[in-house]
Amino acid sequence: MDGLDDTDARIAAFATDHHGVVSRAELRNLGVSDDAIEHRLDVGRLQRLYRGVYAVGHRSQTREGRWRAAVLASGERAVLSHGDAGAHWGLMASRGQLIHVSRPSTSGRDPDPKRVRLHRVGTLRAWETTLNDRIPTTTVARTLLDIAPLLRPRAMEDVIAHSTRLGLFDLVAARRCLDEHWRQHGAPALRRLLNDLHGEGPADLRSTLEVRFLQLCDDHQLPVPHANVALAGFMVDFHWPGTKLVVETDGFTYHSTPSAFEADRARDQTLTLAGYTVVRFTYNQITRESAVCAERLRRLLA
Repeated sequence: MDGLDDTDARIAAFATDHHGVVSRAELRNLGVSDDAIEHRLDVGRLQRLYRGVYAVGHRSQTREGRWRAAVLASGERAVLSHGDAGAHWGLMASRGQLIHVSRPSTSGRDPDPKRVRLHRVGTLRAWETTLNDRIPTTTVARTLLDIAPLLRPRAMEDVIAHSTRLGLFDLVAARRCLDEHWRQHGAPALRRLLNDLHGEGPADLRSTLEVRFLQLCDDHQLPVPHANVALAGFMVDFHWPGTKLVVETDGFTYHSTPSAFEADRARDQTLTLAGYTVVRFTYNQITRESAVCAERLRRLLA
């Protein structure tokens, strides 16, 4: 095999392990000269994504490739952060079109403001960053701190629940981040939430709609129900201990099929015969008519 083929094989092997994206510095470490990089750009073996960041072979990228490219383009010690870090850890869905990257510097130029939201942070400790699937990323603890100002308390609780189920949540690390960045926007709310959850754990919720329902109860000062409770042989969405009230939240995804419709009615009948009052709220009611729902719940609980 001649030198050119061997070089391309090394580049391809590296790209395969790094989501199809490589930086100029990484190419140099592979023994590729600047002239050789320019030649591969000219013939299309490399595709320029950002200044000094390239896709190998073609511009089509995976989500992880776009994340890695944005981080590489953002300079030394840059890491994937905020909602994109949350999505990379599997805690939440990606939000918006811009990729969020943090860098421990208040200077420097954005790689591309139309594609990357660069957060220049005064402090980003080494223990707050890690390498997750070959992409420099904020740790789960730092990610929770960064997204805390963006989410309502119940949605934040759900993210913590996901991290707990995945074995990623570390209360000690989360509190360490809070102590280090106690002035950061969102830190007081996250501290209160962690204090509330201490000894109880986050609610084990099954859907975004259930998170919205708990937030409705909080917003209207209603007693907080227990979620996903076993009653009369069935798992119900919400129940207030000491009462006979059961609330089911009907999202279209889980209740749209004929079989699900029939099963829901059969369950309601069984619970009614057992002495429970079953009330169903739809997604539109919970999200668009929260005050009406709250008043009805208040009267039912009374």
